[in-house]
Amino acid sequence: MVFGSANVAAELKLLSESALGEVTAQAGLTIDLETKWTMAEFEYVDGGSMFWRDLSFSGINTDYVDNIRATVDVAGAGEVLHTGFSDIAELASRGVMDPTDPDVMWAKAQYDQGGGDFGKAYEDGDLVIHVTSQDFGLDRNDLSNWLVDPTDNLRKFKDAIDFHYQEREFGLRSSDKATETVWTRNFSMQAYLGYLDLVYKNRGNGFHDTAPLGTQPKAIKLGDSWMGFNVAFRVEDLDVENTNQSGNHWLNNSVTSSMLVIKDMRIHNERGADTEGSFGFATFESKTAAAREVLHTLDDMLASNMAKMKDNNGVAIYEINARMDWDLPHISFGRQNISIGEVYYTDLVVHNTSLVISAHE
Repeated sequence: MVFGSANVAAELKLLSESALGEVTAQAGLTIDLETKWTMAEFEYVDGGSMFWRDLSFSGINTDYVDNIRATVDVAGAGEVLHTGFSDIAELASRGVMDPTDPDVMWAKAQYDQGGGDFGKAYEDGDLVIHVTSQDFGLDRNDLSNWLVDPTDNLRKFKDAIDFHYQEREFGLRSSDKATETVWTRNFSMQAYLGYLDLVYKNRGNGFHDTAPLGTQPKAIKLGDSWMGFNVAFRVEDLDVENTNQSGNHWLNNSVTSSMLVIKDMRIHNERGADTEGSFGFATFESKTAAAREVLHTLDDMLASNMAKMKDNNGVAIYEINARMDWDLPHISFGRQNISIGEVYYTDLVVHNTSLVISAHE
C-alpha cells in the first residue's frame, strides 16, 4: 500500500497538570486531509479467498483528494455540534448561500438552533466526527467574492469534495492458488461527498432486549451504546465490466471476454418526490452495536441449549436507511459495446433494514 503523504516525525513530551488541564479544555480537533493511495492487492482468506487487485484512490482531476476537513468533538450535555448539512445552514445565515433555494431553506430550519449554534444537540460523552469540505468550493483567498453569487456558491459546494476510486479486478481464488475466477474488472467510480458523520453514542456497556416491533433487529440482546454512520454522496460516473473465467486461459477468448458492461452510471437524488434537503446527494445511514444471544439453529431455542445461545455473540447493523435515484444509461454485453437500453430508478428508498452478523459452527 502506498500513501501519497510526506514523512511525519513526532516527539512526545510530558505535560504538567496545569498544561494537561488546558489541553482537555479545548473545544475539539480539526483535521485537514490531503491523500492519495494505491494498493497492489487486498485478499480475504477463508477456505479459498477473495481478492481485489490494483486499487487506487485519488482526486478526479488532480492527484490528491485535498479538500477534506474532519472535526472531532466529545459532547457535553445538550451541546450542539455540526452534523449533516449544518455547515450550509451557517453559511446561509451569513448570506453566502441563496436563501430562496428550497434545500437551503430546509437546512436552516433543520440545523439553526439559534444563538449562533448550528447542528444537533448531543448527549454527554457522545463522540461526533463530522467530515465536510475545507472551503465548500469557495475562494478562501478572496473572501469578498463569497457574496457575489450565492446561487453559484451552492453549485460550487456540491462539487467541493471529489474522489476517484478504481480497481482492476475482483475475483475468487482456490486454496491451492491454482484456480482463479475474475468476476469484475476495470471498476471506476468518480463521486462527490456532501458530508460524512460518525457518531459514537455513549450509553454504557449494557444490553437490552429488542422489542417485537420497531426499527431494531428482533430476538437478540442489543448493546445500549452504538455507532452511527451517515453519509451524503453523489456518483457521477461509474463503469464496470463483469467477466467470467477470464483466469482460465485454456478457454477460447470469445468465452472469456467481458459479459455485462455498465457505463456512465449515476447515483444521486435530483428527481422525484423526496429531493428536499438532499442538495442532489443520495444518502445512507445506519447504526452498529454489539449483539448477544443470536439464534442460529432450532436447537438454540430449546431450554437445554440456553447456555450455548448466550455464547452466540455478534454485531448488529440496523436502522439502515437510504434514499437515491439511480441512472443506468448504458448496459451492454460482450464486445459489441451497443447498449441494450436505459434503466432509471426514481425515489429508491431502503426502510429500516437490519443485519445481524455472527459466527456459526
